Amino acid sequence: MRLFKEKLAWAAPIAVILIIALFSVNLFAQGDPKVRNLPVALIVNDEGVHVDAVKAAVKKMRQSTDSEEPMLAFTNEKEENIEKLFDDKKYYAALVIPEGYNDRLQNAVPNNQAATLKIYINQGFNMTGANFAKTALTTLVEQLNQQYSANLIQQMGDQPIAANKAAVLANPIVVEEKLFNAIPPATANGSAPTLMAVPAWVGALIGGFVLFLATSNMMKKESLTRRQTLRLMGDQILFGVMIALFSGFTVATLGLIAGIHMPSFFLVASFVSFAAFCFFLLVSAVTAWIGKPAITLFMIVMLLGMGVLMTPKEMLPDFFVTFIRPWIPIRFASEGLREIFYFGSSLYTGQSFNVILGLGLAGLVLYLLSIFKPVKVTRAP
Repeated sequence: MRLFKEKLAWAAPIAVILIIALFSVNLFAQGDPKVRNLPVALIVNDEGVHVDAVKAAVKKMRQSTDSEEPMLAFTNEKEENIEKLFDDKKYYAALVIPEGYNDRLQNAVPNNQAATLKIYINQGFNMTGANFAKTALTTLVEQLNQQYSANLIQQMGDQPIAANKAAVLANPIVVEEKLFNAIPPATANGSAPTLMAVPAWVGALIGGFVLFLATSNMMKKESLTRRQTLRLMGDQILFGVMIALFSGFTVATLGLIAGIHMPSFFLVASFVSFAAFCFFLLVSAVTAWIGKPAITLFMIVMLLGMGVLMTPKEMLPDFFVTFIRPWIPIRFASEGLREIFYFGSSLYTGQSFNVILGLGLAGLVLYLLSIFKPVKVTRAP
C-alpha cells in the first residue's frame, strides 16, 4: 500500500483522465454534426411563373425553424462570376435556372422534352460540404419535379397517356450536374491534402523538440557567450532546414508509392517542406521560451485540430469555429495543399501561404529573442 502514499502515483489516473478528455473533445465535433448555412449560390437566368416557383421553394428552404437553422444559405449571383467565386471558395455549390427554363417547362408535354435545372458543385472546396449541398439541391429539384408531375397527371384526367409522353409526365424537370475544381481519383476521397499536411506538423514537432533537448544539454554543460549561443541557434535553424526537406520529400515520395495522384511531385514536396520549416521555427521559438511543457502544448493543438481539419466549418459547433479552428496551424498547410491539388495553384497559395509564412517569421523572431533569456548553468563537480 506504500504506492498509494506516493503523490506521483496519483498523477497517473489524473493524467489518463486529462488525455482521454483531450482525445474525446473531438466527439463534440464529429459525434452529431449538423449542417448549418452551407453557402450556395442561386443563379437566375430566366423569368416567369415557373421560375417564381423555384424561387419560392428556395425561399422556403432558406428559412430557419424554431429548432434549427437552415441547411443552405442562398445568395443571388451572376453566372459569369461563379467560376471565380468557386475558386475563391465562397460557395460549395450553385443552383442555376437556365435561360428558357420557364417556356420549356410550360411546353414540356407538347414538346415531349423535360425542362432542366442545373447544379454546379465546387467539389475541391470540401468534398463533404459539396456532397451535402448537392444532396440538398437535388432533393429540392426532386420535390419540384414531383409536384409538377402530379399536377400534369391530374390535368390529363382520364385521357390516355401516350407511351412517348410517359417519361416527361413522370419527370418534367431533370437535373444537369457540372463539377468545378473536381477531386480526381486516387486522392483519398479528397483527404490527401490533410493526410500530407499532418506529417509536416509532426516532423516539425519531433525534430524541434529533439534539437531543443540537444542544445539544452550543451548549454547546461558549459557557459556560452551570446555570440556562441547565436551560432548554436544558427546551427539549429540549419538542422531545421534539413528536417523540413526530409519531411517534404519523404511525404511526397510515400504519397507517390501509395498511388496518390499529385499534380506535381516537386511542388507538393516543396510546399510540405516550406510548411514544415515554418512550423519548426514556431516549435523552436516556443520550446526556447517555455521548455519541455511546449511539447504538451503542441500535442494538445494537434489533438484538437484533428476534429476540424476535414470538416466544413458549417458542420462544427460554434465553440470549435470560434475558439479552435482559427488557431490550428495544420489547417493552413492542409488548405494550401488543397489549393495545389484541386485549384491548380503554384507554390504561392494565397492566404494559407501568407499565414504559414507569418507563423514562421514570428517563430524566427521569438526564437532569436530567446537569446536574452537567462540560462542556468550547471557545472560538473
